[in-house]
Amino acid sequence: DEASRVVIVANSADADSVKLAHYYAEQRQIPVQNIVTLELPLGEEIDWHDYVKLLQDPLQRWLIERGWIDAIVMNLRDDAGRRKLSVSGHRIAYLVTCRGVPLKIRQTEGIPKDGVGSSKVFKTHQAAVDSELTLIATNETMRDGFVRNPKFMTPKPKAWEPETMVRVARLDGPTFSVIRRMIDSALQVEKQGLIGRALIDIGGPHAKGDVWFGETADEFLAAGWPTEVDRDRSSLKADARVDQVAWYLGWYESNINGPFALPGFEFAPGAVVLHLHSFSARTLRTADGGGWSGPLIARGAAATVGNVYEPYLEYTHLPQMLSRALLGGSTWGEAAYYAMPVLSWQSIVLGDPLYRPLKVSLQHEWERRAELPVRETSYVALHRMVRDLAAPEPRLDEILAEGAKAMRDYPSLALAFELAKLRDKMGDRAGAVRELGVAAYLTRLKAEDWGLMADAAETLTLWDDGAAAVKVWATILKQELPTQLRMIWLEQASATAKAAKQFDQMIQWDRDLSVLKGR
Repeated sequence: DEASRVVIVANSADADSVKLAHYYAEQRQIPVQNIVTLELPLGEEIDWHDYVKLLQDPLQRWLIERGWIDAIVMNLRDDAGRRKLSVSGHRIAYLVTCRGVPLKIRQTEGIPKDGVGSSKVFKTHQAAVDSELTLIATNETMRDGFVRNPKFMTPKPKAWEPETMVRVARLDGPTFSVIRRMIDSALQVEKQGLIGRALIDIGGPHAKGDVWFGETADEFLAAGWPTEVDRDRSSLKADARVDQVAWYLGWYESNINGPFALPGFEFAPGAVVLHLHSFSARTLRTADGGGWSGPLIARGAAATVGNVYEPYLEYTHLPQMLSRALLGGSTWGEAAYYAMPVLSWQSIVLGDPLYRPLKVSLQHEWERRAELPVRETSYVALHRMVRDLAAPEPRLDEILAEGAKAMRDYPSLALAFELAKLRDKMGDRAGAVRELGVAAYLTRLKAEDWGLMADAAETLTLWDDGAAAVKVWATILKQELPTQLRMIWLEQASATAKAAKQFDQMIQWDRDLSVLKGR
């Protein structure tokens, strides 16, 4: 009955905020009386005094009056203005804040400092509003710094411990329409399954973080997901393969970049994504710039996390814990708090907390493939191939036969690529070249398929079919590519044409490259 115990918070001064609250309640069958509207400032940032006066106090009072929090209210306040309570527990599954509810609390002058330890960096009450609201049903008096999350790496609460911490998630993003898509795509995936690949970007500035992301990659590979792992020290390059990305976890750039910034790029429906950066959620109101969280939602992510101010590495969401919980069948809300070390700090959880990405099994996806578009079905077949190949003693002949049949019924370049690699592994290089040669006959591509085509061209070159590779490069270069990406691929295409002794084509591409460099 989790849906019946979700409380939704909206800003009565923002019509879209109220509209969003009602839309989410309707889609998830949450009782309309679970919606609370408060008149709040319209900006994303709020000071501590307004947070207490306009948000925490009235929300806390509403929750106590309606029996959501079991507490005795004292006629006392602490030195920061918060009402003191004697709390014995609550019955809230999730508190969900909607776009229009302030995002973060700025440092406010005139408030005595407390905090964790002696370090000055923790003597701050800068925090994510949502993270501060997790303590709305506690007797916690600390204001500066953070408190430990009792649900961190704890799959089940202890029966004898009263429930005091409240899990908070947020429905927010650049526009109302992209937030609604975030809700809708989660529901879509719970009916048809999460379809696509995992993309893990490991190269970052700290060794500990690289270990975390390495463990995340191991989780997906062990689970049999089609998984691309990038170990370059920089973030993903613009020419990286990003077709049908259902999972993305990586770091470390301040603003969305690389293939995700390409015009027209979109994640697979229901995608769960994370880009670790200290200020990844410094604003959610822009689709470009301002960090990663807002832009990721604008590009179709259904669930992500972020940080509003500097959290420091150890106090961010741990990616390997997030993936472990989700791959184990958890909801988004369960996984996010399993992976969050501290509360009353800088992290936020974006997306429907009731969303369960793996509610539908791979087997069920395959059994209902007639209801899916051809492209999605081909990625289900790809997933099945990768899973079977990851078995302790894979039966390669059977896997190849099943994959070849799926390719005939549900053709796609991604599936052809996987079949080609399998044929090559089995010693059939000629068959591998024929399989991948389908790329030479494609004409119209989605932006997220450009990198896949480039990988196909490079692989055909490696397998000594320069003529087919040149055809693939020609198709890629007919697309409306950004200038920087066109220059990268013109250089590679020219080298391929030279090796294939197609000198007229080489000369033309060299001329095109010279024109672009001369701009």
